[in-house]
Amino acid sequence: MKMRTHIVATMLGLAACLPSVCQAKVEYLKEEPPKGAIPLGKIVYVDDGTCPSGEVKEITGGSLQRSIPRQVRCVKRPD
Repeated sequence: MKMRTHIVATMLGLAACLPSVCQAKVEYLKEEPPKGAIPLGKIVYVDDGTCPSGEVKEITGGSLQRSIPRQVRCVKRPD
């Protein structure tokens, strides 16, 4: 019985944290980081004026060691 209560309390605590995680503010860089500076799979947003109005550059990190290039595309500004 005690274990079940503990598990339920833990799950409720995690559920209470989720809205704050989901609503984390997106940060925008002013310039593109150098090659190799963004870890593999990490996504960063760059607002350097190169994309059309209302869009920002989305960069997904690659790996120089594995010869995986970073991906760059213009996307709607995530807010």
